[in-house]
Amino acid sequence: MRLLPPPPVALRLRRPHDPPLIYGVTISATDVHAGDTVSGTVTTSSNVASVVASVGGTSASVPKVGVGEFALSYRLPAFIPPFIKGTYSIVIVARNVDGAATSRAVAITLH
Repeated sequence: MRLLPPPPVALRLRRPHDPPLIYGVTISATDVHAGDTVSGTVTTSSNVASVVASVGGTSASVPKVGVGEFALSYRLPAFIPPFIKGTYSIVIVARNVDGAATSRAVAITLH
C-alpha cells in the first residue's frame, strides 16, 4: 500500500502544535476471511499523539510503537455472517496534542 518509503525519523520531526501528517499506511492483506489475522502500520510525523482505525462503525486505538510509528494486529472472528461480508474503508485518523487531525482511507474486502 505504501508507494514511497517514509522519510527518516529526523525528517519527520514536527513541533507538538504543528498539523499532524500521515506518511504511510500498510496493511497485511486487503482481501480477508473469517479467522484471518490482519496487521498494519501507520507512519506519521513525530507530533502525532494518537491514531485510531475505524471500519464499519467500530473503532480501535492503534498503539504507538515508536516516534511516528503505530502498529496493530487484529484477529477476525471465526464466523462472519454473510450479510456483513463486503468491501469497507478502514479510516485511519491521526491526531496531535491539540486534537488537530488528518486521515487516510484503505479499502478492505471481507469474504
